[in-house]
Amino acid sequence: MSPTGKSSPGTAAPTEERKLCPWLSPWVILVCALVLKACVIYGCMVTLLMGNPSCEVHKALSQGSAEWHCVVGRDEGKGRVWRCCPLGWEPFQTSCYYFSKDIMNWGNSKRNCTGMGSHLVVINTGTEQDFISNYVKRTVIGIRVENYYIGLALEKGQWHWVDLTPYNKTAVFWIPGEPNILSVEKCVAVDTSQKENRNWNNFPCISPFHRICETAATNI
Repeated sequence: MSPTGKSSPGTAAPTEERKLCPWLSPWVILVCALVLKACVIYGCMVTLLMGNPSCEVHKALSQGSAEWHCVVGRDEGKGRVWRCCPLGWEPFQTSCYYFSKDIMNWGNSKRNCTGMGSHLVVINTGTEQDFISNYVKRTVIGIRVENYYIGLALEKGQWHWVDLTPYNKTAVFWIPGEPNILSVEKCVAVDTSQKENRNWNNFPCISPFHRICETAATNI
């Protein structure tokens, strides 16, 4: 270059480097990613403190269901816990309950529940019976009656629960006068035509009814 600062003839002037979009530098991108991650973590912490377990639950639940519904419960050993059921199941105490919308005979109802990792509901207490009765009553529309199979059936002249829980004659909720016609009606359903919670009735096992499946809730 000549002393005057002009380029000599035949000599190319140095090319000025142009920096396009300096905000896309790797350092800026890294900082943005870290800020975004911090926001997500903070959001999970706030959500948990506000009483929604979704962030924690999605980490802890590794079973097949994609979505879960959780409620606060108490465990004798752990204190307060989240009791979680698959979406579409109803939580109550330590169990989850599935009230079907379709109908099947008793045998197919039993197999369907087993296929979902559960069993036809086994009713052990009056509070459980009240919960089930109150729920199924809400499914009655107009004069239509919806019966729901439970896990109780007659085998060789004896009543048996599907999970082998002993049949306790002092913890049953038969409609007055039931069971009857035991030679034909060997499977039990909750009869929603009854206003009282003593609503067990026996039917032929080929009758197509709704079903109630039960499985243990997952504690977090």
